[in-house]
Amino acid sequence: MNKRGRFITFEGIDGSGKSTQISLLKKHIEQCDASCYETLEPSGGPVGAMLRQCLSGRMKTDEKTLAALFAADRLDHLLNENDGICSKIEQGINVICDRYILSSYAYQSVRVPLDWVMQLNEQAIQTLKPDCHIFIDVTPDTALERMAQGRFHKDLFETKERLTEVRQRYLELIDTLQEKETIFIIDGNQTIEKISADIWNKVQHFFL
Repeated sequence: MNKRGRFITFEGIDGSGKSTQISLLKKHIEQCDASCYETLEPSGGPVGAMLRQCLSGRMKTDEKTLAALFAADRLDHLLNENDGICSKIEQGINVICDRYILSSYAYQSVRVPLDWVMQLNEQAIQTLKPDCHIFIDVTPDTALERMAQGRFHKDLFETKERLTEVRQRYLELIDTLQEKETIFIIDGNQTIEKISADIWNKVQHFFL
């Protein structure tokens, strides 16, 4: 019988460097002779595709509908038969996910009630709880500078005002949830190599 895979989620405001660090962590895990699957939210599924249209501004919707769509996409991401996260975990594959429930809590609660967002995502938490959340913390100014270097188009939430609000929400949530969830705060203003080393130091015990 396969040993269950680990489930690690990455969190942070847009431009915090999650994608880079996920790739580096995946390499670390694979060097331990462990299989690793990298994924992200919104997912590549049908609800995720709709969300990307909303975030890009090509499809108009309100923030309550967005929150509900994120929750629906998350459940599909976990449970779909083709490449659902739960089936990967059961097969013994370690999964790293770019964004999970903390993203919904932080981003959506700026405009809609946090309690309602948490209720929307209760089924996801009951279905699969992360072994740990990694929050890469950067200032909104740093995030916007990084996005300006690599992007031609900004998504719905990628303004300094919204990123500032979301970062504050993240920090408040982490302070509240630390007793229930394993959350590591990583200084994202360091060099890529130092950030990667800090992350590996926090999670290597899962794989060594």
